[in-house]
Amino acid sequence: MGVAPPPLARVAVASPPRPGLAWGLQAFIWLLPFHVLLIAVLFSGFGLPTIAVRAIAAWKETTVALLVALTLLNTVAGRTARTPVQATDLTVGALGLLALTYLIGATAWFAADLPTGLQLLGWRDAVFFTLLYFVGRATPQVAQDSRYLGALFGVGVITSALAILERIFVTPQMLVLLGAGRYIQEFLGLAPATRNNEYGLPDNYWTVIGDHVVRRTGSAYLSSQGFAVPFLLLLPAATLWLLSSERRRTPLAWAGYAVLWTGLLLSVTRMTTVVCVLQVLLLAVAWRRWGPAVGAGLVGLIGLGVALLLVPDLATFVWETLTWRTGSSVAHLEDWSEGIQSLMAHPLGVGLGAGGLTAARFGLPPTAADSQYFKYSVELGVPGLLLYVGILVALGAAGLRAFLRAPADPQRCAGALLLVAAIGIALNGLTTAPLTSPPVSYVFFWIGGAVATVAGRSSNAAAGVR
Repeated sequence: MGVAPPPLARVAVASPPRPGLAWGLQAFIWLLPFHVLLIAVLFSGFGLPTIAVRAIAAWKETTVALLVALTLLNTVAGRTARTPVQATDLTVGALGLLALTYLIGATAWFAADLPTGLQLLGWRDAVFFTLLYFVGRATPQVAQDSRYLGALFGVGVITSALAILERIFVTPQMLVLLGAGRYIQEFLGLAPATRNNEYGLPDNYWTVIGDHVVRRTGSAYLSSQGFAVPFLLLLPAATLWLLSSERRRTPLAWAGYAVLWTGLLLSVTRMTTVVCVLQVLLLAVAWRRWGPAVGAGLVGLIGLGVALLLVPDLATFVWETLTWRTGSSVAHLEDWSEGIQSLMAHPLGVGLGAGGLTAARFGLPPTAADSQYFKYSVELGVPGLLLYVGILVALGAAGLRAFLRAPADPQRCAGALLLVAAIGIALNGLTTAPLTSPPVSYVFFWIGGAVATVAGRSSNAAAGVR
């Protein structure tokens, strides 16, 4: 990341790339952030039958299946440019094959007696979204069009503005009327996650700072953690959109960027905030934007200093966070301990759906709910864990190659986005399961496939291969 790309104005794209199947990515970017709110309103507000709401909620899986089918048809018909097999193809494909093998035979192998419905749900939560990687491989135009960065920026500003309005005007009682509690308890079957507050809302709507209970925002996601995790993509995309062209850095754009940061801070998610700061610093260094980086750092330090002086017990909260003595830190340590014990006792895993909140929906202990790594190791054992790490490394490497070698600015931006997103997911996965968030997993793997194709072509061009 310390190597600067060529000047951004040096290469221009002759004409906008043809959209093809990329309409699906636009649909996911704009619709997935509002999916939970829509389903909660339909289920609780309008009182539609559960089976009808579940059918509507399956629009995203249906769209994935349609896109994969169309990609296969285009490939068979020769309408998709062929590219050499890459490491990313092997790791993503191997994880999918491993999960399919477990789905077919794990019950007989491990005698875990996991319900079939749980295993199917576990397969969906663990690997279904990776199919979009192969759609991305067939749609490299996604990495050639900066409008997708603008779309991510735009949806981030909208959801952050909703979070700010929520913090000012929306009470917990209003969230109950919106159906947030009933959606979590009855539709998702996660009632244990709502037992520590009097409203029946997700417990992660609150955190404790010293002796004060602080309410967090959830925006359209109706969950503070669910709201925060997509910033692993949204903030880098917004940063790249601002850095990639001088004419775009208008006061209105910077105001939107400030709204984005405000929304993230209102979620009071420490790990995600720290990771996003790291992502933005990496991008600023990569583009050698020392002025904005130093300025933003000074503003952040001043803001933190003022907050430490004005917010009661915040200094204690920060110290307890750094020394791992907060309630959530203790919970993370306990969850990691359970994950390690499960890995040692079952090195080949227990079966799909046995880990995280997927298991909790079927009344099983939510082992590894706080770690993406242990979620894969609990369900798919050491092979699943290694393949997950391999996917992040391979996609990050593809992003780096595209950033360094791609001939046009939008392609370099897409490569940088993939690289820092892979880093962010890797770090954030220590304390949460970011890939269980469709706005993250769907978009990340689609962009990953598109960038892998661009990186392969750029590497071949650099080597003189035709």
